[in-house]
Amino acid sequence: MLEGDLVELIDRRWEARLFEKDGNVRVAALVFHRNGEPVGDFRKAWATACQAAGVPDKLFHDLRRTAARNMVRAGVPERVAMAVTGHITRSMFDRYKIVSEDDLRMATQKTTMYVDTLPTKRVPG
Repeated sequence: MLEGDLVELIDRRWEARLFEKDGNVRVAALVFHRNGEPVGDFRKAWATACQAAGVPDKLFHDLRRTAARNMVRAGVPERVAMAVTGHITRSMFDRYKIVSEDDLRMATQKTTMYVDTLPTKRVPG
């Protein structure tokens, strides 16, 4: 199920599927096309887009990793996140859940906050 900006993009492309060639209106078989023909080399288009966005070394596959991490951090159940990203096995999905320095810092802070709420006992000594 798609929502938000992605739905709007696909809707625009769906509307743009009609093109004229040789005086006839045709329907493109491709979502992204130029007059019914493929846009071109995806790798070149991706590199150009990344350069324009200021992230020249970003890999297309990084989007899958980012999606997995963001869903888990947003509280999406992992089985649901796995279905969205297309991971069939837990071990493959776990490879995508990258732990950052912020994650480690947050774990320490949460643990400290929890321990601070525990009743304290004085040890005889």
